[in-house]
Amino acid sequence: MKKIVMLLCLAVFSAPAFAGVSALKLSLWDRAAIGIPNHIDNVRGLDLGLASTADTMYGVQFDILYANTKEKMVGLSHALIDLAGEVRGVQGGLYAKANDVKGVQWGGISITHGEMAGLQWGLYNQADTVKGVQLGLINYAKNIKGIQVGLVNIADNGVFPAMILLNGRF
Repeated sequence: MKKIVMLLCLAVFSAPAFAGVSALKLSLWDRAAIGIPNHIDNVRGLDLGLASTADTMYGVQFDILYANTKEKMVGLSHALIDLAGEVRGVQGGLYAKANDVKGVQWGGISITHGEMAGLQWGLYNQADTVKGVQLGLINYAKNIKGIQVGLVNIADNGVFPAMILLNGRF
């Protein structure tokens, strides 16, 4: 019975190796990391560390200072400075920046260079296109199909270009 359990554990933990991904990544700085199995660019599982860089991240990424997912992050990512290409899930930190977000982006400063679909929450929020809600002290969107709630709300295509407390367009 012990041999069967060991064989099953080996199969489960080695499966990501056949796909070229890590189930666990421990990062010191940027790409100075240990991946289990030994692959640090694509992670499907858990990424923990001081600061890390990856191409893709599916799972939970928690870095103290810096997280940079260059292509796609699906799941949860948090760091003081959190950068990502495409986010599907939750991204947060003191400074959170992404190209596109479907889900939640939160932080002191939250910036999306493309489409923000969902909730963007922070002291300062900025997005090219918002489909959903911006909730913060200062909100800015070039195009909005949703609502902005904050002290200052600026939307180039909003009902009004700038409003206090509430702005939007449906």
